[in-house]
Amino acid sequence: MTAEEAARMLSMGRSTFWRNVSAGVLPQPVRIGGLTRWRVADLVQVVDPGAQTMAEQGRAA
Repeated sequence: MTAEEAARMLSMGRSTFWRNVSAGVLPQPVRIGGLTRWRVADLVQVVDPGAQTMAEQGRAA
């Protein structure tokens, strides 16, 4: 997801979002070609550390 989408998901402005990324509070982006994106699972993990991705849930079964 884009920085704007991620900031909206986390209920913060883009400047605050980028400041938190720079400070290491939020995960670093993934670069795909010339695009900068964040994995939804990485952002969810920050918001809810107890959350498991579907892949992790499948391995636990």
